[in-house]
Amino acid sequence: MTLNEDPLWNRLVAFELDNIGDALSFTQRLARENGWHLGFARRVIEEYRRFLFLALRAGHSVTPSDEVDQAWHLHLVYSRSYWDELCTQVLQHRLHHGPTRGGSVEDDRFLENYEATRASYRRCFGSEPPTDIWPEPEVRFAPQARWQRIDRDSHWCLPKRALRRTGFGLLGILGLSGAAVGCSEVNGEALIGNGLFVMASVFVVAAGLGWLIFRTARGGGSGSDSASKHGSGGCGGGGIGSGCAANSSGGHHGHSDGSSGCGSSGCGSSGCGGGGGCGSS
Repeated sequence: MTLNEDPLWNRLVAFELDNIGDALSFTQRLARENGWHLGFARRVIEEYRRFLFLALRAGHSVTPSDEVDQAWHLHLVYSRSYWDELCTQVLQHRLHHGPTRGGSVEDDRFLENYEATRASYRRCFGSEPPTDIWPEPEVRFAPQARWQRIDRDSHWCLPKRALRRTGFGLLGILGLSGAAVGCSEVNGEALIGNGLFVMASVFVVAAGLGWLIFRTARGGGSGSDSASKHGSGGCGGGGIGSGCAANSSGGHHGHSDGSSGCGSSGCGSSGCGGGGGCGSS
């Protein structure tokens, strides 16, 4: 059976997350909450569809990328859409989101599941998963930040990496201006030009910081840039270990008995595999 002949895939393709007439659509909310452009958010949603397909067809426990996990998190908030439409009508299977229990054993399990998920992606879809949404494991499971929900209307959110780069450059300018002033004092000269140079340097520093704050306040640059290695615009996102657990009887998060009854495709038997899926922070 080819992908286009699989009824599960056809149902997923036809399934819409955005409701016509909504002032704030699912895609818009996903983009807003992660600091992404709409185009990138739409791509993440398409990869979320593929992840859902793999959850039932890969034949093993699956773990999404952080970007895909953000779409999953948000979809769970739309509980009627997720449980009544997606699970009941489209997947015809209950798909649970199982949080990690923490520890090195769990980390190793999620890493293995993530690598297996990307391998099944290649097998099922005949292409490499896009690296800006499905990064390499060492990027996906890099040391995680301390995620915290904030209100960006009342707080600035400055990415430390960009701030360091800008700061070092601006400090260099200030150092040169200080050296120029120092040289003039040693030579006993009080040159107006040195004062103007210092003023210009201060202006450059202020302009650079202002540009950084303005760029950050708008959510970052391009869609792929705003979608950082951990899939957020620098202020939110999920943590290590995300994935799925499927259980037709609706068992506990992180548990799967692998019994789907959805048949099979060229990608392997249905179900998420034994031992459950992955977690999310």
